[in-house]
Amino acid sequence: MRPSWFKTGFTLTEILVVVVIIAILATLSMPMLVKTIEKAKIGEAISNLNLIRTGQKIYFLEKNTFSSDISRLNIEDPNDPTNRYFEYSMPSSSGSDFTSRAQRRNNAPLPYSGYYYEIDENGTVTSNGPLL
Repeated sequence: MRPSWFKTGFTLTEILVVVVIIAILATLSMPMLVKTIEKAKIGEAISNLNLIRTGQKIYFLEKNTFSSDISRLNIEDPNDPTNRYFEYSMPSSSGSDFTSRAQRRNNAPLPYSGYYYEIDENGTVTSNGPLL
């Protein structure tokens, strides 16, 4: 039998201390979460750029020139509405080389909103931001 002064349960102070500790841990982990999400988005962009590069290689084998328009390539359109993070374009294309670009859309958080990633006919990926 327990003494009458012994009560079970938590006090309001104990619960508040636990909530504050959880809030501090969540605040500390947020930057890492955002960076991990951005890394996944960049991986998707590079994957789509490689898809465009493959489409360009096929187009070159068929027509002996590179396309200046992504929609003429025999690939799934990377600019369809399901792609929410990047806009894909072909800023430079001549008969013998090309550069394809994945530009962050305006809904990206800072500092990621101005970043773009490019791939050329050799598969070299360059960027004005980190490649994470």
